[in-house]
Amino acid sequence: MRLIAHRGFASMAPENTIAALTSAAGRADAVEFDVRRCGSGELVVIHDETIDRVTGGIGTVADTGLDELRTYTVLESGERVPTLEEVLSALPPAVEINLEMKELGIAADILDAIEDVENRVVTTSFLAPELRTVREIDPSQPTGLLASRHLDAPVTTAVELDCDVIGANYWRCLTTRLVPRAKSLGLEVHSWSIERPLTAKLLELRGVDYVSADRPICV
Repeated sequence: MRLIAHRGFASMAPENTIAALTSAAGRADAVEFDVRRCGSGELVVIHDETIDRVTGGIGTVADTGLDELRTYTVLESGERVPTLEEVLSALPPAVEINLEMKELGIAADILDAIEDVENRVVTTSFLAPELRTVREIDPSQPTGLLASRHLDAPVTTAVELDCDVIGANYWRCLTTRLVPRAKSLGLEVHSWSIERPLTAKLLELRGVDYVSADRPICV
């Protein structure tokens, strides 16, 4: 089993920043981060639709230009909201990347950004249209469906979208047939978010391939 640093081990460092992600790259098999488009058109690495929680500013990412974003720091850390290109340039090539597409209409630009990246990148999303766009543009690009708790047939949906990976909440992985069904169909299974090594061990016995955590844990 392999470990994914969720937002760069968000409980240990300012989430989704270059400092968090590069530090986590030395302690995990993969790093996970979130991508949106800001008001001036650049792809930026930030989780929320608004900037309020992580920067103390007010407004949506979509309405805030990059120059304004750079005037804020993330969680009072001194770190700034980075662009996707900055993050990709900073990460060592050996670490895998789980890149979550947080909104519609960014898949094509993300594919352009990762075209020459040496890392294994899995483009993931809860949004089926973005996963379809990736598959249509680049059939070889690994994709992963993130299964919302409201999605009734996640494995079937992942297969219909021609995904390589399915991600789901750890409780769903442990208490439903999702994992054995996914594995029988050749899907790689990712589970989030883990706090205890025992939970990771149970997921490993279940057949999960990767677990996501907010801090380093033994897996």
